[in-house]
Amino acid sequence: MSVPLLKENFNRKNRSSIDIIANILEIAKDGAKKTRIMYLANLSFDQLKKYLDFLINKNLLEYNSIERKYKTTIRGSEFLKMFYDFKESENKYKEKLLHLEKLVS
Repeated sequence: MSVPLLKENFNRKNRSSIDIIANILEIAKDGAKKTRIMYLANLSFDQLKKYLDFLINKNLLEYNSIERKYKTTIRGSEFLKMFYDFKESENKYKEKLLHLEKLVS
């Protein structure tokens, strides 16, 4: 099962599927209901359903039917750590690239 690349533009750059996944996992760290995730992640109901199904299938998210909440799993927390490490490296790369561009302009 794969998640299609879903992009939305609300006065910010388009988000990748990985960004959306990280956002959902961050919101659900301490447990969150579907509506809360939908609004905080700025997703339509159809988009949210696809992502929740995908994340549960990949064991990154779990659903507690008693509390009716979604919660990030240990594997999901590991994904978030790798995501934040990657974003930090990406930002450093962008800073160096800007510096190089200034040197040659």
